[in-house]
Amino acid sequence: MKRFKNLPLSKFSRFRIGGPAKEIIIAENRKELMEAMEGDFWVFGQATNVLFPDEGLGKRVIFFQGGEFHLDGEWLISDAGVALGEIIEASLREGLAGLENLAGIPGTLGGAIYGNAGAFGSEIGPLVREVEVWKEGKVHRIKNPEFGYRDSVFKRQGGVILRAWLKLKRGTGREREIAEERLRARARKHPSQQVACAGSFFKNVLMPDGRKIPAGRLLEEVGAKELRVGGAGVFEKHANFIVNMGGAKAKDVLRLAKILKERVKEKFGITLQEEVIIVEDP
Repeated sequence: MKRFKNLPLSKFSRFRIGGPAKEIIIAENRKELMEAMEGDFWVFGQATNVLFPDEGLGKRVIFFQGGEFHLDGEWLISDAGVALGEIIEASLREGLAGLENLAGIPGTLGGAIYGNAGAFGSEIGPLVREVEVWKEGKVHRIKNPEFGYRDSVFKRQGGVILRAWLKLKRGTGREREIAEERLRARARKHPSQQVACAGSFFKNVLMPDGRKIPAGRLLEEVGAKELRVGGAGVFEKHANFIVNMGGAKAKDVLRLAKILKERVKEKFGITLQEEVIIVEDP
């Protein structure tokens, strides 16, 4: 377990934005996480899709980054702090299918489950059969948890995800090829891991007939790529990414996001919803 006092959260976030936290703990396994969860606290994984406030947070902030996992036939049993990429790689080595479309999504398994991460028509939710969660001082097991588009019962009702059971299936032999294809597609349009960014900023738009309209397409049509506020700007290759171009503050990102939403609302009558988790200290 690693402990830090009064360090800026920008050092622990992919967005590289955020003021100081009262205490920051890096929990590298489930035991350390359980020991750290006392008093008032926040729990995150790798904070790859999080915007921390400029003022920082007055509570303890715990980052669960690590843990154990194993494959048992077609079952994947993993602690929530394990990197999603590590899990995907293990499933590919074993010739299992289900996770290949998610290749390249950063963060931990717990974060992916919390936000029902997805790409290329796949989501992690349908694979999740059981989740162990800490809530109100007790550990619960939830079978077949509910998921929605970039949404989960954990996002709506709270709790800290500790461990999960995922049901995969035997592959066809093309899973590695598909995963590599997804990685190449991401490299063409998405910011690299070196760019300070929190991933897709807005959710795609779900239409009543079930169709999804890419938020990036709407944003491009309203001239999003030309916009910048302070140190925050829209990524040149994909309009649904706000990047920290150097010294950006949370207030810059939020102001830019507000302008983008207003433009889309004015032109299309659609209100975009944030996919990035915007943290506020009550």
